[in-house]
This record gives sequence, structure tokens and C-alpha cells, in this order.
Amino acid sequence: MATCEASEFGVQFLFDLRIVLLGNRAAGKTSLANLITGHAEPHLKRTAQCVKMHGDFAGRQVTVVDTPGWWKNYLVKETPEFQRQEIVLSVAHCPPGPHAVLLLIRVDALFKEKHRRSVQEHLELLSERVWNHTIVVFTYRDQLQEQTLGKYIGSEGESLLLWLVEKCGHRYHALNTERATGTQLTGLMEKIDAVVVGNGGCHFEMDRKWMYAVEGMMTKRYTRANQRRKMVQEQWETPLVRQGLKHVHIPKVRMVMLGFRRSGKSSAGNTILSMATFVSKRTSTCVRRQGEVDGRHVIIVDTPGWWKSLPVADTPELDKEEISLSVSLCPPGPHVLLLTLRVDMSFTAAEKKSVVEHMELLSERVWAHTIVLFTHGDCLGDLTVEEFIESEGTALQWLVEKCGNRYHVLNNENWNDGSQVTNLLEKIEKMVAQNRGHYYEIDLKTLKEVKQKRKAVERKAKARAKKQRQMRKLDNKMKDVGKHFSEFSLVLLGYGESGKSSTGNTIFGKQVFGSRRTARCVQVHVEVGGQQVSIIDTPGWWKHLPTEQTPELNKDEITQSASLSASGPVAYILVLRADCSFKERERKAMEDHLRLLGSTVWDHSIVLFSFGDLLGDRAIEQHIACEGEALQWLVDRCGNRYHVFNNKAKGESHQVTELLEKIQEMISANSRGNDKDMQVLREVTEGRKVEEDRANTRLKMQGQREEDESDDVFDDDEVIWESRAWKWTTAV
Repeated sequence: MATCEASEFGVQFLFDLRIVLLGNRAAGKTSLANLITGHAEPHLKRTAQCVKMHGDFAGRQVTVVDTPGWWKNYLVKETPEFQRQEIVLSVAHCPPGPHAVLLLIRVDALFKEKHRRSVQEHLELLSERVWNHTIVVFTYRDQLQEQTLGKYIGSEGESLLLWLVEKCGHRYHALNTERATGTQLTGLMEKIDAVVVGNGGCHFEMDRKWMYAVEGMMTKRYTRANQRRKMVQEQWETPLVRQGLKHVHIPKVRMVMLGFRRSGKSSAGNTILSMATFVSKRTSTCVRRQGEVDGRHVIIVDTPGWWKSLPVADTPELDKEEISLSVSLCPPGPHVLLLTLRVDMSFTAAEKKSVVEHMELLSERVWAHTIVLFTHGDCLGDLTVEEFIESEGTALQWLVEKCGNRYHVLNNENWNDGSQVTNLLEKIEKMVAQNRGHYYEIDLKTLKEVKQKRKAVERKAKARAKKQRQMRKLDNKMKDVGKHFSEFSLVLLGYGESGKSSTGNTIFGKQVFGSRRTARCVQVHVEVGGQQVSIIDTPGWWKHLPTEQTPELNKDEITQSASLSASGPVAYILVLRADCSFKERERKAMEDHLRLLGSTVWDHSIVLFSFGDLLGDRAIEQHIACEGEALQWLVDRCGNRYHVFNNKAKGESHQVTELLEKIQEMISANSRGNDKDMQVLREVTEGRKVEEDRANTRLKMQGQREEDESDDVFDDDEVIWESRAWKWTTAV
């Protein structure tokens, strides 16, 4: 509901103005709050709970409520429950309610569809009515001048930002958060006044029942957190006293860090050792570091992380082997395994399943030696870790209890607080005492099997690399005597989220293909290395599903992709992610979809592994050998032609040059290339005709059914399939 502040003569001039600031992290909320309220000593810490600020602006009393920011690309369900509650209760900090809600958007950063969805979902925590009181504030910094704002938005981002502006009734403002002028701030206040006038003098007010419900949840959370704290304290101490066990000082502590990607494993290791010894980029192989900490010699082994919500089946075999081998890097075995979780991200049933599957790569015994280590503790603010556990729900509570209610929180930003590391070491020593001095023992049989498999993989990898070098020498000779094509086409094929569009952008060296899902074929022409290249991006398919479950429109687009080439030969780039598994289901789906292009498509294809930077120092041949028969079959089917791209390094032209060289070699090796291209098109046309005949037959049969059986556009099976297919798609 909304409450009006107006006299019988119209809307009053607002001497007491109330504002709530919303936006993702680093959008500039706190900076804007300081500018409006005129705080000489700016509040620069990350906003964990709502902060209420007062100030005077042009003779007006202004109350500004700064709120916790959400991760830009995370939907509401991925934001921790306590932060969602803070956003809901933000309006209660300026009773009876804010006159305006300012939605801050950084205009000098990319703005994609997932960012738009994130904004919408977080804003609508305050109900759909909040849009009537919202102004979009485009923030920027000194390096970006106001007159150049448009070019930083970009064509895709512009349409999405326009949606936001229209949703807010075309209310928006641009402001430099580093050095806002008086004109900019005055203009913003005038627009806030206009919002109040447009709403008939009414301010925004939340539904009181919903407010009371959230306040009730917070009260229960606080009560349960206190109970948990007392229970855990007794659990730590009582068994030691009852069993006559002593808290023994361990002079040499061995630790293994486990967790999903970006969970803060490496940062936590640096915090424990009080030095930047682990590199912050993704850990692709196990890394061992050591140092002296609080009178103890501490050995830490960092491990590769897994995707947060994906099952162990989707983790590459190389990463699983590294996790299995991690415990052997601190012989005779680790005293503790630290399972890292972030407190600024939600923890759901999907994350719980993923954690359990990956942890039990080390056997069920691992839980008796595990402590949950919550990272990014600064994001909790005044909230205790027990309140966080209680607010997140049953999945996190189950995991903590599975670890014997052993947990600790680290603020990775504050190395000066040595007590947090000292307390962690004491908890480790108490756990070891409860385990009667036992550490996690390595299963020697399993270790031997993994090491033997690793040696076999290395032999296969070296053999494949040697084979490709020999093949390229032969192809080079054929290229020298054959025809050199100055113009050719590249068709990008692969499952959804495999990195096709990103690969096209890497070849161009700039953003050409959009980040949205490719629904129709997109063709772009460019000159690369003196060669005219036409790149055709195609719709992706579901990673695990056959062509029968791919929409007909997508199949048509894939089929017609080869015919879009105006002149010159065609090469097919089969894009796979180097950081994801590739098993039999994916192989069948790939083979199924390539069959749409005819049997000779394999002679014109090369496998391209995207996101190669996530391999670290490992050779791509190791990944191929370790993944197993499905991936090896695909590479062999393409004549052992493969390449790796670091999609983040668009300036590294050598990887593009090498790809184009491999393509030229492949084209020259296909001496009957033009004849085969025509054969491909004939086979495709004939194949589509057969499919169309079958489809027409099905339609005729369907037309004979009773009308009351065809009222629904989608039946239950289609809806179930759609949800499962979405779940199976690889995350970015």
C-alpha cells in the first residue's frame, strides 16, 4: 500500500525526504549515500546490514538507507536468505516508508539478460508496486565522461537498460559517484520530487503482514542460533572431559582445502599462513604450501574446485583424480579437511548433493575429519555465523551436522586478526583429540590405482600429441602443393553454454556475437590474418539429449548453416568446454546432431576446447586421455584434429593463427573438398525431406484425434522434459 503526504492544496514540499538505495555490489550505493548526506568520513565498508544515514541537503532533512548489494549475475534464489530479509526490511528503517527507491546500475560495465533478471527479482522482493516509486540511477566514475555513456551500454545492454527505464516509468538519472557535481545532485532531488508528485504525494509502504512475517523469521533465527551456539560449545568440550581426552598441541598441522570454485579456498589458505602464497586464479592442480603459524608448522594443500551446483558426474576426470590424490601430498595424511563455503551465497539442496558426492571421492570416512570453513566472513557484518546457518535452511544445517557441528568463519580480508586463525587451529586440535589422535588415513590401494591410471593417461597424452604433430607435418606438405584458400567459412557447433559465441568473439578479437542464447544462425564476415573468414554461429542443443528432443526450428537452423557460406570451403568447429566432463550421453547427442549435416561432416570438422585457461598447466591431451572413450572417439572421428582456446585472452592472436593454420591444413588434406561439400548438402536435403515426410504423417495421424485431446499447447511430458533439460545444461 502507499500513504499520501499532501494537503488540501496539493502535494507539500518535502522538507523530510526518505530514500532507499538498491543495487548489485559495486554499483555505487554507499558512495551515493555519502554524497547525498554529505558525510565527511565516508562509510566505505561492504554493506552487510542496512545502514541508515542522515544529512542535510539544500535545507532539507534527508534520510538515506543503504542496503546490502547482491551479486550482479545471481538470481534471488542464489542470494543468502539473511540478505533477502535485509532488503525487505530496508523500508522499515525510514518509517513510514521511502519517498523514492533509487536503483543503481553501473553503466561502464556489461549489462546482460541475466543481470536484468537479477535486478527485477531482487527489486520485486519489495513487491511489484515498488516500480512506481523507483528511479534508475546510472552511475559511472571519473574515467567515463557523461557524454560517452551511450557507447558503453552497447547494443544488447541498451535494450535491456531501456526495459528497466520503461519499467520505472522512464525515470532515470546519470551521476558520477566519484565526483558528483552540485547540478547532478540537485537534478536527482528534483526527479525524486517529481516521483512523489506523480504518486499523488504518496510514499512507498510494504505490506505489513509480510513485514511482520519477515521480522518473525528473524526473531526465530536469533533464538535458534543461540541454542546452536550453546549446543556446539558443549559438544566441543563435554566429550573431551567425559572420555578423559586431553587437548594436545599439534606442532605440525596438515590440512587439505576442498570446495566449489570461487569458494575462497586459496584465499583462506593465504589467511591461515598470513601471506599471499596461493595464487587467486583457479586452482587446476593440487598446490602444497607451508609456513609457521602461531607456534605450529602448517602444511596446506589446495585442490581444484568443482561447479557449485553440478553433480560429480559433470566434473572432469582430471579434477576428480586431483581431489583423490590431494591427501597424499601431506603424508601420512591430513589432520583436517577444510570444506570451504561462502557466506555471501545461498546453499541449496543442489549444492548439498554436489558437496556430498565430491567429498566422498575420498570415502565416507572423510566426514569425521572435516570442518566447514565459512569464507568471506566480512559479508556477515553483525550477523553471527550461527544465525547464517539457521537462516539458510535444512540443506546447510544437515551439512554442518554431518561434519559433527564443526565449523568456523574466516574474514579473508583481515589478516591482522590473528585470533581467527588461532581459534581455527584450536578447533582442529580438539577434533583430532576427539578422533583419539587419528588423522585421515590414505587408502593405499585406491592411491595406487589412481597413480597407475595417471601414468597410463600421461602415456596416451604424449602419444596423441606426437600423432598430431606428425599429422600436421604431412598436412603441411599437402598444403604447400595444394590450393591455398583466401576465403572460407567456419560453422560453430555445440551444445548450449559450450562457448560457441565466445569462441567466435575470440577469433574476431572483439565482442561481435551477443551473450544471449543463439536462437537463429548468425553470420559475420571479417578479415583475420589476411584471410576472409565467414563465421556462422548456430543454436546449441541440450548437452545430454538426442535430436528428437531438439526443437525443429533449431534443427533447421543447424541444417541450413552450411548453405549460408557464399563461397569457399566450409569447416565445422565442434565446441566443447575444457572444464566439463564429456561422457557417452554427450557423445551420442553430438553424433546425433552432426548427422543432420551428412556423413562427410567429420572430414571437415575440428574439435575446439573452449575455456582452456581453466586447464592450468595441464596439456589438453591429458584431458582427452583421462576423460575416457567418449571424448577420445570424438577426437579420433575428427581425424585427431583439435585445438584449445583461452576465451578470456582475446588479444592473444597466436591461438587464432594456429587454429586457422590447422583449418587450412584440413582443407588441403580434403582434396575432394568441393565434391564432398556438395555431397553434404545433398544428404542434408534428402535427410530433411525424409524428416518432413515423417512429420506430415504424424500430423495427419494427430488430426484424427478428438478435439478435446488437443486443447493444451504443451503436455505434462514436455514440461517435465523442459525442466530436466534446463537442469542438465552446464553452468557458466
